[in-house]
Amino acid sequence: MSYRTFVTVAVCVGMHASFCHAQTSEEHSVALLRASSTQSAIVTFCAKYYSIDGTTALRISQTARDVAAKVLGDEASDAAFKEELARRFAEVKEVGEQQWCADQRNALADAGTHIFKD
Repeated sequence: MSYRTFVTVAVCVGMHASFCHAQTSEEHSVALLRASSTQSAIVTFCAKYYSIDGTTALRISQTARDVAAKVLGDEASDAAFKEELARRFAEVKEVGEQQWCADQRNALADAGTHIFKD
């Protein structure tokens, strides 16, 4: 998979469609960090309920973070990621792990990604 394809997948995975049409580099970076936090949450919570490809999920997460760091800088990117990850984990707890994972599985199936193996 090419680097550009990887970044495109990272941007679109786990986000609302409006984030795929972000206008600025900063908005793209925030969208990437949201995608990264989604992949991290999938690895953290969803393996209890589904067979997942953790390697691909973590690769997408790290690629998204790397690209965001190039735009925002390491320090700002790390702070934004930590904030986004805390928000994502709170979202999982609010929705419930099993339901959140089922929602992500359905969304990713429609997107053509293969993070969930079953």
